[in-house]
Amino acid sequence: MAGDVSEAAATGRVLKLSTRLPPATTSAGEAREFVGTALRSWSVAEELVCDVVLATSELVTNAIEHSTGDIRVELSLTGGRVLLRVGDDAEAGPVRKAPSLLSERSRGLTIVAAMSVAWGHEPDGDGKWVWAEFAQVGAEVGDQARGYVRESAGSLSGDN
Repeated sequence: MAGDVSEAAATGRVLKLSTRLPPATTSAGEAREFVGTALRSWSVAEELVCDVVLATSELVTNAIEHSTGDIRVELSLTGGRVLLRVGDDAEAGPVRKAPSLLSERSRGLTIVAAMSVAWGHEPDGDGKWVWAEFAQVGAEVGDQARGYVRESAGSLSGDN
């Protein structure tokens, strides 16, 4: 499988996996395992695997805290681009807040923004999807944000 990433880039092939998890505290760990295993099977660079796994943990934890139904996790690789999507049944979009230095919370979306090349959210009939896009070194990142609310690392006033 060592050629999966370069083959997907050369052929335009999309590798995609998805899973559903219950709204339980164990689901963040299950999602991390799912994403890490998938990315490693696709021969994605370990540094990128670590970034996507961390973002997965943050987005799934938010879904657990702010919704009540199953959590959907989708992962795709096209060329050198990894797209992570986490869906839940809450209609309200995510709110990125400037974390207090003493706060133990409100850092998740700031972490996702720092690790990804872009992140955002989009409604669907069952709630919403929150997504984050990652690129391997040297990979082109396309403008896939049509219809999405797109965020960037610098989009929060008050961030340092």
